[in-house]
Amino acid sequence: MYKVFFDNRTICFVDDFDKFYKKNNGLFVKYINEIQLAYILELFKSVDEINNVFIVHHNVDEIFRVFKSYCRMLEAAGGLVHNSDDEILIIKRRGLWDLPKGKLEENEDPTIGALREVKEECNVHQLQIRDLIHVTYHAYIQDGILLLKKTYWYDMIHYGDGKVKPQTDEDITEVKWFRKDDLDKVVDNTYLSIVEVLQEANLL
Repeated sequence: MYKVFFDNRTICFVDDFDKFYKKNNGLFVKYINEIQLAYILELFKSVDEINNVFIVHHNVDEIFRVFKSYCRMLEAAGGLVHNSDDEILIIKRRGLWDLPKGKLEENEDPTIGALREVKEECNVHQLQIRDLIHVTYHAYIQDGILLLKKTYWYDMIHYGDGKVKPQTDEDITEVKWFRKDDLDKVVDNTYLSIVEVLQEANLL
C-alpha cells in the first residue's frame, strides 16, 4: 500500500478491496487507466468533503508510478529524537505540533539531511541515528504545480544537555521535549502524517 497525505486527507493505493473496505471509510475506486486516475485526482482536489480515496489495483507499484508522473517530486528527511530521559523532541510550526524535518539538498544522503535539519531547526547537537522509522508521502499544490514530497523519518538519540532553540526564520515558534505520556497533547494538534510516524515508532 502507498498512502499520500493531502494535509489531513489521504489517497491510498491498495491491492485488496475486501481487506481495506472492511476497515476504512472513504471512496473506493477500481483503477482502469491513466485518464481515469487523472480525473479522480482532480475530483479529490476540488471536493474537500472527500476525506479518503482508495484506488484499487493488483499492481500498486505501477499505479503509484502513474500517480507520481502527475507530480513534481521532492525529498525531505527528519527525525524523531529521544533524549537520555526518553523524552521526544517536538517543534511547533505555524501553530501545529510537528517533528523537525526539511528538504534535502541536491544529492544529499537522507541520513545526513535528517541530522542537518534537526540541528538547524532545533539548535540541538550530539545526535546519532539509530534506525529508519518510516517513509511518508505528502502532496500539495504550489504555484499551480502538484508537488509530492517523500520524507524519510529516522529514530535519533540525543546525548547532549537537551538545550534547544527554535529556528524562527523557518516559522518555528517552540521546541519542547515531551514525555511519552504527554504525546496525546501533540496528537490533538498535529498532522495525520505525524501521528502515523509516532504510531510506526510504537509511541501511540
